[in-house]
Amino acid sequence: MAAKLKKYLKLFLFIQKNNLKTAFISKSDALTNIFIMVINNLSFVFMWWILFQHKGSINGWGFGDMAILFAVGNNAFGFFAVFARGVQQIPEYIDNGNLDNFLVYPQNSLFLISTSESSFASWGDFITGFLLFFISGYVSWLNFGIMLFCSFLGAILMYSIRLLVSSMAFFISDSQRLGDNIFISFITFSCQPASIFTGWYKIIFLTILPAGLLSLCPVNLIKNFYWYEFVYFILAIAFFFTISIIAYKSGLKRYSSGNRFGVR
Repeated sequence: MAAKLKKYLKLFLFIQKNNLKTAFISKSDALTNIFIMVINNLSFVFMWWILFQHKGSINGWGFGDMAILFAVGNNAFGFFAVFARGVQQIPEYIDNGNLDNFLVYPQNSLFLISTSESSFASWGDFITGFLLFFISGYVSWLNFGIMLFCSFLGAILMYSIRLLVSSMAFFISDSQRLGDNIFISFITFSCQPASIFTGWYKIIFLTILPAGLLSLCPVNLIKNFYWYEFVYFILAIAFFFTISIIAYKSGLKRYSSGNRFGVR
């Protein structure tokens, strides 16, 4: 097991090294893309800052809470887009038959697909995330560690949702746009202050469309750390990750058995 993990780690580092080389073919373009990403993110945060200057708070949430929310959200998206963005290409690979190119290798096909695409501009999301954490008013070494861990878990959740909706392509033709819309909706709702969701809406956004896991749990854990909420956060994300893997493997069996998308 340890040898297998070591092999995949070496492969992962090799792929990321090649992605960096590709991104830096034009160093000025790469750095410009990162700069534009940071400016774009901060402009969105600035609008929220103006809103909080006028409103003071939203159901008990202040700008510092939103800064933590965006810090975790940006870092989570950075992890996803830089290291595992290829998963969103699954519908395209299925439609044009290129999925076979990943299935012929001895390595795990999902690992190869996930790491096949990388958005270098999303390093700007990391920069934004760290900046927002340091202006949130919750700065401490403990909170920094919680923020990083929550960001990593958030990236797993984003990956799981993206894989889940991408796997619809095994069962539904032309599902790329539908999957994109669902994923964008998830990201959009996860960027809203969790305090606006109450009652049944809160339950929905913590279960069916789990955007509340990103917008609520990390902020709560940094403000008031409770082990039961920490464990719930981990178990909930593990659940969605497991469901997404099951969906992908189920779809892969359907694909490999021969259907209109191609026969291997």
